[in-house]
Amino acid sequence: MNVFDIIKAKLPAELLPDDTSLAMDVAEVGQTILTFCNRTDIPKELVFTHANMVVDLIRGNSRRSDTDSPGTVKAIKEGDLQVTFEATRSSSRESHMEALLFDYASQLNRFRKLRW
Repeated sequence: MNVFDIIKAKLPAELLPDDTSLAMDVAEVGQTILTFCNRTDIPKELVFTHANMVVDLIRGNSRRSDTDSPGTVKAIKEGDLQVTFEATRSSSRESHMEALLFDYASQLNRFRKLRW
């Protein structure tokens, strides 16, 4: 199985992007793995990790772009009932990728190479 097959099997049809966007997401996550691990290739043992990172990236992008969700509750007053919602912060793609990388760092650390 390759990365694309795993992603297509894990994502529901409504979240699956078109082939061009999917290829860009796979390439972007792949480059992030290569940079983090100081490698020129992605080991075959990381195929599921690579696919899971892309799935998490796509799901995170769909959650951030969901405008129907009001956000989290910031404050509630009981007298004359008042609810204040916190504004949804749109994080940059770079910070989202760093958070994603942090989630998978323990799996990727096994494949890191030292740079002299």
